[in-house]
Order: sequence, then structure tokens, then C-alpha cells
Amino acid sequence: MNFGYFRGMRLNKSNGFLAAMGVLMIAIVGLVSCDEELPPVIMTEEEKPLLDTFYVGSVPAASPKKVLLFDVTGVRCNNCPKAAALAKNLASANSGRIEVVALYPKTPMSLTYPWAGFDTMSTVEADQIATAMGGITSLPLGSVDQVSYNGSKLLNTSDWGAAVTAQLTKTSPFNLEIKSTWKPTEGRARVEVKATANTAITANYKWVMAITESGVKSKQSDQDAPGGVVEDYEHEHALRGVVGSTLGTDVNTAAVSAGFVREKHFYLAPKAKWNAANCDVVVWIYDTNTKEVVQVNHVALK
Repeated sequence: MNFGYFRGMRLNKSNGFLAAMGVLMIAIVGLVSCDEELPPVIMTEEEKPLLDTFYVGSVPAASPKKVLLFDVTGVRCNNCPKAAALAKNLASANSGRIEVVALYPKTPMSLTYPWAGFDTMSTVEADQIATAMGGITSLPLGSVDQVSYNGSKLLNTSDWGAAVTAQLTKTSPFNLEIKSTWKPTEGRARVEVKATANTAITANYKWVMAITESGVKSKQSDQDAPGGVVEDYEHEHALRGVVGSTLGTDVNTAAVSAGFVREKHFYLAPKAKWNAANCDVVVWIYDTNTKEVVQVNHVALK
């Protein structure tokens, strides 16, 4: 038997084992000495998808009802500044309970026609909302939650205070939350609106999502001003536009239980002439049968 042959085999196997171990050690050293590649750090919150949905959640405690006061006005109406002051006083006297939206309709033209060289305050949306509450034959007028008072939904200023007081005693079947997140690089806001039923509901409701702007300077007739006009009058809570249908979209179309949630998200880019820092998103919910506004809320756009 050739023992030398076997000795050679053992030697060759030892050499192969040592070689394999050397390669393994080199690989391990290489792994230890190399810098680890870390995943990139995400510095911004991931964008949530836009929602337009409904579902049933927990039943919340009812939030206080807020009142919507429409101030129907015009830039050539010399009594309208007094009505605007009244709306401001009513809101101040009932802090956090009244939302004012100034409607600048297109009729009657003698009181609403824009001044040459000044911002056009009138909008088609304001005209549609005001017209839906009745004929506009004179200004100023107002509406409180779109309810009839003394036989009309469009009220003289002498009825505003009493109508507001009556509506403040009521409760609302909805809690209404609005959130706006301004995206400076995009020049727009992401708006999230959520209505939650705090009780079982049998009536059908719609909601309107509007944009208002304050601090808008434009010419205004004013019987108390020298010469009867103010060249740089500041218009407050002026309706600038509506998201979607002017007269609203469905919150519900059938009876729903307490805890029913209607949620809608959207992006809102203000027009070039608007000052986004002075804009609000105002949302109100109304009964599709009676047209009465049962809840309203607002949030700053930016």
C-alpha cells in the first residue's frame, strides 16, 4: 500500500481547509471594516390620501350649536356699512357662537355694480345663495341660519338680533370639525372636513364649503362718510367662492345612527388676487327640506 499517497491527500485537504478559512476571515474583516449603508431619513410626514367617505364611529358629546349670519350687501349700498357693523357687534357679543358670511350678489345692479378700477366683490355664488332665500329687492338684508322670521328668510337689520337670539337656544345634531394645512411650496391648502352625528338622524342634510376673505379694500358707498363714499373701505368675511356645488352636496341621504361620520378632504388654491392669510374656509350644514342651517364652523386657510 502506498502510504505516501495518503499522506499527500491529508496534506492537500489541510491546505484546502486553511485556504477556505482565510477567504472567510477576509470576508468577515471586509464586512466589519466597510461603512454600513443606512436608509435615507424621512424628514416630512407621509401625505395621507384624500378621503370622500362615510362610516360609523363612536358617538361624541354634542358640541354647541353655532349660528350662521348672512350679511347680504353691495358696494353701492350706502346703508350697508351700518349692517356690517351690526353683524360684527352681534358676533362680538356672542363670542365663538356666530359665523358671519357677507354675500355680495349681482342684483339689484344699482346697489351692487362694481366701481371702475376696484375689486369686484360680487360673485355668482353669492347671488345664487341669496336668491335661493328669496327675491332681493333692496339692501342691506340678512339671514340667520336660513330660517324664516316674521315670514321671510331675508331679514331687515332690525330683526337680526332677535333671530340670532332664538337660534342660539337650539342644539345641533352634528359636530363639525375643519382642518386646514397650508403647503407653502405648492401655494395651496389641504382641507379636511368631518361631520359627526351626535344623535340618530332621520332628515337629510347637505353641506356647503365656502371661502371667505377679510380685509379686502375696495370702494364703498357710505352715507356717513364725507362725500358719501369710502375709497379704501375694508370688506370683512366676503364670500369669494364655493368648493363644489354652491347649494351643497350630500352629508346623508337616508336615516343614520348616532356616530355616523361624513368626511371629505380636498386641496384649495386661492386665486391670485386673494390674500391667503386673510382667507377662511367656512362650512355649514343644512336640512335639505327646511333649508335651516343646523351647524357651521370655520378655519383659517393659511
